[in-house]
Amino acid sequence: METVSDNLLELIKNSPVEWKKLEEVFILRNGYTPSKANKDYWKDGDVPWFRMEDLRTNGSVLSSAIQKVHHSGVKGKLFSANSLIMATTATIGEHALITVDYLCNQQFTNFTIKDEFIELLNNKFVYYYFYVFDEIAKNNLNQSSMPSVQMSVLKKADFPIPPLEIQEKIVEFLDKMTKYVTELTAELTLRKQQYNYYRDKLFSEDELVKVGFEKKTLGEVGEFIRGNGMQKKDFVAEGFPAIHYGQIYTKYGLEATETFTFVSDELAKKLKKAKMNDLIIATTSENIEDVGKSLVWSGDFEVAIGGHSCVYFSDVLNSKFLAYYMKTNEFQKAKMKKCLGTKVIELYPKNLATLKIPIPPLSEQARIVTILDKFDTLIHSVSEGLPKEIKLRQKQYEYYRELLLGFSQD
Repeated sequence: METVSDNLLELIKNSPVEWKKLEEVFILRNGYTPSKANKDYWKDGDVPWFRMEDLRTNGSVLSSAIQKVHHSGVKGKLFSANSLIMATTATIGEHALITVDYLCNQQFTNFTIKDEFIELLNNKFVYYYFYVFDEIAKNNLNQSSMPSVQMSVLKKADFPIPPLEIQEKIVEFLDKMTKYVTELTAELTLRKQQYNYYRDKLFSEDELVKVGFEKKTLGEVGEFIRGNGMQKKDFVAEGFPAIHYGQIYTKYGLEATETFTFVSDELAKKLKKAKMNDLIIATTSENIEDVGKSLVWSGDFEVAIGGHSCVYFSDVLNSKFLAYYMKTNEFQKAKMKKCLGTKVIELYPKNLATLKIPIPPLSEQARIVTILDKFDTLIHSVSEGLPKEIKLRQKQYEYYRELLLGFSQD
């Protein structure tokens, strides 16, 4: 992996830097949403309209948007290509460089370089320096039910203008590092797709018929125990290990031997427990994808569970085999038919119990688990495999970004 040369650092250190206030360099305009009541604004549009979803889905240098607006919905001029958008309300301090003329929603403030500075600034340099402004934004918020940036503070933030040659050298280096992380991420995405395909193939009836299997419902071959009575306010610094249902799809992977949280011993006496090799299942979520996510408890001690989750155990099912199967497309499609609700999605144990699963011999279940464990480590483990490499390279990129952009005002 490339590192910054001493020559470049020395060049940056000795180069003159002109400092301006952010509001001196940029025209600031708020984003907006054309009226949803006027359907003509949203029909046959060709004006990109950016939202946070675009950044989440397609990154932070963007030339097209998921949604488009008709020109009739535009108020005044479009925001100019090569402007920056920054989230200044709700999800604070995320930004993107937009390379086409566009609109964006009201979550974003637009920063367009003023004409007198266009020839002095490299657009990608501006994009990289906005990571500094992200932090300033997050540290200066108006206190209200909906957080928003104190724009009076942000506008007065200092912005450096080093020689264009220096900007280009910084951009060249950071682009290389960004490309490397992007390539690793793309490789991980490909591996995940391959993993999902291979996992589903291992669980297919065409494969399982080679070793023999039977199909039965979860209720026929195992038992569910519904959780009860634990809330986040019940967590304590030390005590009885406990797992909250929301943590199953936010903090844990497929398997765990330790918990992130604890409850008092007194409360634990009233709660349902999972023992070693039990499966803990989240039965409530805000979306269908997360509801029904399962966690194999592999700790050698009992763990307490709360409401909106359940414990499942079976004498004829390897719990990790079942946890892997519950991730397959076949199970996910069957699960969707059993979910109830709209804003809050419920998957009750009594409905889970009616879902059929293939049950090969325990020896075959163990073989499949061994295979998938190896794949799972490669693509999901934050301590091994590609995720670890991506995390390390991302940290390295962030370190060099701060180093290269840390201009002195002395």
